[in-house]
Amino acid sequence: MKLDLIPQPQYVRELIEDRQDVRPPAANLDGMRVKLLMPRSDDRLSKLARELFGEANVADGQSPDTYALISEDRPRRREAAEERLAGRHDGYVLRIGDGGLSLHAREASGLYYGLKTLLQLMRRYDPLPAVEIADWADLPLRSDYLDLRTVYPTFPNILAYIAEMSEYKLNTLVVEYEDKLPFRRHAFLRHSELAMTDEEHTLLLETCRDHFIEVIPKQQSFGHLEFILKHPPYIALRETPDSVGELCPHRPGAFDMMAGILEEVAAMHPDSRYLHMGCDEVWSLGECQACRASGLTREASFIAFVNRLAARVRELGKQPMIWHDMLMHASHDELSALDPEVTVVVWIYGGHRMKRDALDMITRLRRAGLSVIGASSVRCWDDEGDQNYPVIRNRLANILNWTTLAETEQLGGIIGTNWSAPFALGSPYGLFETSRYPAFFSADQCWNRRSDPATFLPRFLSQYHGIEDAATAADGYEIADYYQLVPDLLPAIALNRQTAELIGAMIQYEIPAKRRLPLYTFLFRGELYPGEEVMTSLKDKHRTGYAALEAAKLAMRRALAPLLPPAMAELFIASRFYRFGLYEAKLLELAAPAEDRRGEGEQEEDGHA
Repeated sequence: MKLDLIPQPQYVRELIEDRQDVRPPAANLDGMRVKLLMPRSDDRLSKLARELFGEANVADGQSPDTYALISEDRPRRREAAEERLAGRHDGYVLRIGDGGLSLHAREASGLYYGLKTLLQLMRRYDPLPAVEIADWADLPLRSDYLDLRTVYPTFPNILAYIAEMSEYKLNTLVVEYEDKLPFRRHAFLRHSELAMTDEEHTLLLETCRDHFIEVIPKQQSFGHLEFILKHPPYIALRETPDSVGELCPHRPGAFDMMAGILEEVAAMHPDSRYLHMGCDEVWSLGECQACRASGLTREASFIAFVNRLAARVRELGKQPMIWHDMLMHASHDELSALDPEVTVVVWIYGGHRMKRDALDMITRLRRAGLSVIGASSVRCWDDEGDQNYPVIRNRLANILNWTTLAETEQLGGIIGTNWSAPFALGSPYGLFETSRYPAFFSADQCWNRRSDPATFLPRFLSQYHGIEDAATAADGYEIADYYQLVPDLLPAIALNRQTAELIGAMIQYEIPAKRRLPLYTFLFRGELYPGEEVMTSLKDKHRTGYAALEAAKLAMRRALAPLLPPAMAELFIASRFYRFGLYEAKLLELAAPAEDRRGEGEQEEDGHA
């Protein structure tokens, strides 16, 4: 039996009464009284159960070993969890029928995810179907990513999105704070306007904990340090004066500075097991005199500094993580010198050799005695730096490749990275909200490797957008058609309309900006061949194209207003429309009467004289 759920459950069986081919009565939760049985009290389970069934209808009780939520008239079936979920991650068994339900799990997280499945069923089916679901996660670590470097959600929306992540059974969130952490010892690193307050950061961590999401703080420690190395006391620590985000590991004070920042980040995340140190894309490493004088190879120099940082992180009670890319050309002996307690995250986002290159890197790291997890991407460069939503065909293929590798190579988890920009000073890719489609596709695949990609589009339209007849809405479309389909579906979208309207505004912008004879693609003709027919054509394209751009700008402002702070919205608007102002100015210059341009030239000559 197929259900419109995300993730797709591992096992679903429609309940049929023996020998009669008759379905038992479905359950109606209105007024249903249930018992919540736990071996240890967990406020998160109590809160969610009461949200679903009502405060008065939930009775708490003790269970010696397993977790259960059952209708008052149902017996507890310990064997349902013990036998079917042994050795499984986050598993549960849910049975609905005969006017009641039972939910069993071995762990608190399993019961929580069973309740989330029940919530999705309630959102989609009335009455609930008579089914039995046995479900568990194929991967123990299933991570989303929050990049706070350039454009990112408002704080209330971040909290809402954390809760939403748990509905799709993601259980980890990597947060790249950059200058948005409420630093105290390093208060000068706090962004003057956008940094979280102490109270907000505490609330973020509490919200993650409430939804069974573990936070992995990400603190860049080698490259991408623009927000640190811009400060006058630290400029001298750059590898070269022009490498504004890259640290020289041999400069006096470099380690002490970075170790001190890592200490503060660790202290602000007392419940996190991991601390991600970044350490990717230190492109200029080895160029300065101090590096050359060390006598070390680029890779040996990198590993020696990472080991010092990792030792400090372990002293702080955290397990260090780094990205893999600076190790790609390391020898086996050099890889073997890396601290074995460092978890290396292999990120390869595309290319025709993606699986082969990833497998080669995983094999080399494991041969050197290192732990590895994978990183797909739900949004990245994709050779399209001005993208307004993920380049979806690339992202879906990359996610599927990584979940296949996770299965064949027995990886412990996958981080679904979600970059807001190519680097801190770059143009933003698009808003976080537009990335939910590939993010929850990743959640679907990380939970259940047998989940059917071909049904993901209608399941997403049903669960995320609340479209009643999602199968009909998606009929004839492929999984990669989501973004182009959304504007046509807006009248039927009941949930997450702001995201749908945002996608619609981005597509409205793309039509005059990229697709329908944009002015900049033939403006050169006015420079080379300024005849009447060329200039008349250019002015006509300017009139129609720029009218459409102005309408798109208004629509984009409306879509951004509830999602971004005003200054951040203006940054995003500028990233999309600034160049069109330059093109327009150039056209007006070219279209000026010839005699006016001759007069300007004569004035310039007089001035030079």
